Amino acid sequence: MLGATGVEAAPLTACPTDASAPAETPLVRLSTEAGPAYGSMQYAHQAVGLKPRQVALTFDDGPDPATTPSILAILKKHCIKATYFLVGIYAEKRPDLVRAIAAQGHIIGTHSYTHPNLRRLSTSRAHREIRKGFEAAQAALASAPPEDRARLAPFFRFPGLNDKKSLIRWLGERNVATISCDFGADDWKHISADQVYQRALRNINSRGQGIIILHDTKPHTADMLERLIMRMRQQGYEFVQLAPDAHARRLATQVPGALLDAVPVTAGLRPSQTAEVKIPSLEPAKPIR
Repeated sequence: MLGATGVEAAPLTACPTDASAPAETPLVRLSTEAGPAYGSMQYAHQAVGLKPRQVALTFDDGPDPATTPSILAILKKHCIKATYFLVGIYAEKRPDLVRAIAAQGHIIGTHSYTHPNLRRLSTSRAHREIRKGFEAAQAALASAPPEDRARLAPFFRFPGLNDKKSLIRWLGERNVATISCDFGADDWKHISADQVYQRALRNINSRGQGIIILHDTKPHTADMLERLIMRMRQQGYEFVQLAPDAHARRLATQVPGALLDAVPVTAGLRPSQTAEVKIPSLEPAKPIR
């Protein structure tokens, strides 16, 4: 079945560190069979199936030791699960951060190996960029528990959203979905945290639902994220998480030229209890008595 398979309701338990939030983020299961392309900014024909006032957070370009831990801490405080699109060279440099992302329950997609404009590369170089991005993410997760390794999804996002039909077809032959977005916040630009916040809120409210693209490599994104989360919840928005459907990993591993290896899955997509990187506290420092 192509397309989104619907939003899975999460248990109605309160977030222990945010009374206004549920403890779990509802999953939006996406089919990856034959490589659908999602996100109305580029692919209006393929609906994700979000309800009004549902928003999926996605983060590109990491991991980055300067900002990724802070964003992970904010998401953990507010019991939000997101979807990350990692760059291979950074995954190689900080595999501990890749494992921390997975351990916290976030879904991981890839974003190439060096973040080039894939439209400008030869076909063979573009294929190599995509393949090495997946290999780097898999290598970073090799020592992680099976349930965390299973969070590496057959999801790909083109760097700069510079897609190419032939590459989308190539991904589709490997049952890898292309994930774009519905709106962004211009956080890749040299603008202030307040400007990122205002643009994110404006774009979200203009559509009322959708996939937002942010970058966990940007300090101004980290600076405004908690404010954005709190404001969105005040306005009645619900956060959901993009995740592959139950058959996606199997389909992606059982094709010629597969980009993903099989992984033994012994648990569902739930957070494991430990992360291998220190997450900064968001609480104010207590005075020393």
